[in-house]
Amino acid sequence: MTTADHLDRAVTDPIGLITDLVTDVEKELSAETIRAVVPAIAGGRAKSRHLAKALAMRPAVLTDGRSPAPRAIGDLLIELRKAGASAIAPPVCTECGKKLRTLQRKGQDWYCSVCGQETPSALPAATSDASASGTARTCLAARCAPTPTTAIPSRSSTN
Repeated sequence: MTTADHLDRAVTDPIGLITDLVTDVEKELSAETIRAVVPAIAGGRAKSRHLAKALAMRPAVLTDGRSPAPRAIGDLLIELRKAGASAIAPPVCTECGKKLRTLQRKGQDWYCSVCGQETPSALPAATSDASASGTARTCLAARCAPTPTTAIPSRSSTN
């Protein structure tokens, strides 16, 4: 089948297409096992079509485990591995290359728990709103403590 045929089938029979693409790669799992895993991950019509289209565009993700790809593909790879697949690659961290059993996502890329952590400098900054105690929160993360500030006396109009 050509990519165009796969894309047509992604709309008309997404679960069948996903199952066939996985079966072409994975010889250890039975077709019944694959057919049991796919609908659990593929979900409803829109999600299954999106997953089927992404796999039709880049079926190599089944063997290399590399993003960019939708989260549903990463979830499918993880569940197929749990079911006993050996030819299906686990998802791989974009930064360090670690094979993942769970994943975090930023955009279309998958990350391990270490590479996927946000640093305090990457978190959105709050407006520096000084409180009565003379401290201000410059970071919204719960792990960051308020930073001391110097209170600026307010100007009062005295004429």
